[in-house]
Amino acid sequence: MTYHMLNSSSRKAQFFVLTAVMIIGIFYTLSKYINPYAFIDTSGAAEGSEEFFFDNVKEKAIRTVEIANSTKLNETLETYKNFVEKLASDKGYNLVFYYDVNQTHVNINMVLMSQKKTLRSSFSIPKPSS
Repeated sequence: MTYHMLNSSSRKAQFFVLTAVMIIGIFYTLSKYINPYAFIDTSGAAEGSEEFFFDNVKEKAIRTVEIANSTKLNETLETYKNFVEKLASDKGYNLVFYYDVNQTHVNINMVLMSQKKTLRSSFSIPKPSS
């Protein structure tokens, strides 16, 4: 009788171990298929942060000229220039923002330098008439 009980509990233990190994194997196999889609790759966003910042500065410079009062355009652009150059410095970038207001247009030259990249842009915006 002892032999029969020992044999029975041995089979139960073998069944338990075999079942546990199979369940682990199934979860491991599923994780190989699910895992690549479960994590979001944010490295692209981190790599493109210079471009994002640069494009944002350019877009807001255009908008600043468009909505500015023409009599205070130089003051408004000077305030914007100081703000974005300080913001760039805080992010570890070096931004040179140069503007020239003439009779009909505002010419802007921007250069953003980081440890990885140098970005340049020159563009002209029609001066507001008001």
